[in-house]
Amino acid sequence: MSEIKGQLLGIILVIMVFGIVAASLTAIFNGLSSSVTSQVSKAISSFGL
Repeated sequence: MSEIKGQLLGIILVIMVFGIVAASLTAIFNGLSSSVTSQVSKAISSFGL
């Protein structure tokens, strides 16, 4: 019984770690995307397009 509990705990911990990593990467990419969008719009407006 304790082996099953240990395996379930390990699975839950792995899922939590992957969730945290996915959430942080999503936040980072969203921030970078908005930064790139603003830089591109600045570049386009500087060329007068």
